[in-house]
Amino acid sequence: MQLQNQDIVVDQANAKAVISEVEKLTAAGSDFEVVAKERDGITYPAFASLPTSLGEMYKAAADAHASADFLVYLNERYSFARLHKLATTFSHVLSQECGVGKGDKVIIAMRNYPEWIVSFMGITMMGAVAVPVNAWWNEHEFAHVIIHSQASLVIADDKRFDVLNSTLQHLKVACLIARPNQEQNQSLCLMTKIKQFVGNSFDLEKHLETGKSLERNDSPERNDSPERNDSPERSVQQQEFKVDSNDIATIFYTSGSTGTPKGAVSNHESVLTALYTWLMLGSAAGIANGAGDEEPTFAPTALITLPLFHVTGCHTLFLLSMLIGRKTVMMPYWDAAIALKLIEQERVTYFNGVPTMSMELMNHPDKDNYDLDSLLDICAGGAARAPEHVRKISQLFKSGNPSCGYGLTETNALGAVNGPVEYLAKPTSAGLPTPPIVDVKIFNDENQPLPQGEIGEIAIKSISNIIGYWQDEKATLAAFSNGYFKTGDLGYLDEDGFIYIVDRIKDIIIRGGENISSLEVENAIYKHPSTLEASVFGLPDQRLGEVVGAVVCVNNSEPLDEHSLQLFLAELIAQFKVPHKIWLVSQRLPRLGSGKIDKRTLKAHYLSLT
Repeated sequence: MQLQNQDIVVDQANAKAVISEVEKLTAAGSDFEVVAKERDGITYPAFASLPTSLGEMYKAAADAHASADFLVYLNERYSFARLHKLATTFSHVLSQECGVGKGDKVIIAMRNYPEWIVSFMGITMMGAVAVPVNAWWNEHEFAHVIIHSQASLVIADDKRFDVLNSTLQHLKVACLIARPNQEQNQSLCLMTKIKQFVGNSFDLEKHLETGKSLERNDSPERNDSPERNDSPERSVQQQEFKVDSNDIATIFYTSGSTGTPKGAVSNHESVLTALYTWLMLGSAAGIANGAGDEEPTFAPTALITLPLFHVTGCHTLFLLSMLIGRKTVMMPYWDAAIALKLIEQERVTYFNGVPTMSMELMNHPDKDNYDLDSLLDICAGGAARAPEHVRKISQLFKSGNPSCGYGLTETNALGAVNGPVEYLAKPTSAGLPTPPIVDVKIFNDENQPLPQGEIGEIAIKSISNIIGYWQDEKATLAAFSNGYFKTGDLGYLDEDGFIYIVDRIKDIIIRGGENISSLEVENAIYKHPSTLEASVFGLPDQRLGEVVGAVVCVNNSEPLDEHSLQLFLAELIAQFKVPHKIWLVSQRLPRLGSGKIDKRTLKAHYLSLT
């Protein structure tokens, strides 16, 4: 394996040193002791001690970091304790006013707002199931998931409510609104519901160990009062809702090669295992780097650049930050100029986003006008960085170390990590599987392991993996083999155990970190009356990694141009799935001997024309 960037010296421990500390931390009797645990007849490495539920973890964080800022959004600040109090009260609203019970599915359909976090915490701490959905979907996509998940309630922001209102009325599904606009029903406002519940309830104080609840005139949307009540309260879930580690916590819908989004189901243990694996790995890296108990120059602070409806945003930026006591700074939307300002203003230490984001950050013309010395880690996931991109990060940011992670919705974002030293040497690698919780093998077509260096399907085994797909036993059985989740990525392991991805088996396009099913787009194209045949594939794009391309064979019954077909498709699928480029042809598309359209030949031909 040819190593790159050997002229750059990184003052960080290498992977071998970190793994040596991992082995000590996970040994019997140690802080992160790992034992063998059986789930569904399969034995996994698992942490001997974990919180019973996410709610227990929220409570511990609120107790440990009470008055410290956890969330910054524009001019709003929320401490750990205050956010926990909002979420605890909201769990009462869900139960007593919305009729939500343990195991009920609650959809979160909104952009990144503080209410997203309040909703997720309130839902999961009471034993209901959080179902985050892509805020960029259209009405048809939302409706499918509302029906498929059997949701009893939808929590939407103002824009998503406008998209969903008629569907919700038709399906008779209740809704709460985060930050409703003036034309919308203010009585459905999530935060108003919380305030009203506190004001009307005479029993809530019985559930609080210390302190008082929100006053009627204390707006929970804003947390900039000079007299903040940050006293933590005892979690009501321990009294009213028995939540077990095996109870379902989340269903994240993911676009697969079958076209229809599948609901990836995780229990509390799966999510917590991912969080504690990262915590353990961070602890091992700190010891290997000689950090010890020294106070860092800058308090740990993460910039939330990614949508929380993806596991990377939800787990690595929101939930992990809560577990480790890290402040988070939530961006309303991605803008490199705003990101630079926030990094300086809030002394951000951790940046994680799709490769496009860090590229725009370092190429921004105003970058040198900001003090970015606090930025220590610049991580990427969702797509591969170019090797030169890795090198530039190390050179252009004074303290920032490049890294990347590899994981999927089905693994709760856990999988592999490529740290600063090895990432510079092996910039095309997705990283080293996270021992001892994660095991990676390369499978052949018969699900048998291949030797080191041979290319096959990357398969990940971990107790952090999902427990299956919601209401889809066939897809669940097809996706797993003896506890290993088959990722659909083709790759190999090098002599050091690092993963290299070379292609995809699944017919998926990754646009700016968003998975798009080629089949789903093809199905939409076939709904146009002029379509005879269609083939959809990814086109390389410097900014987004890939965009959608399509070749469509049409009849001559009525005139059709590229723009008209794009407008037609925008009514059926989310805008980011609409093909960026469409070639309309009159001849039939080439086929393989099996009779299937020869997509590989088509893609190669039309790529040569771009």
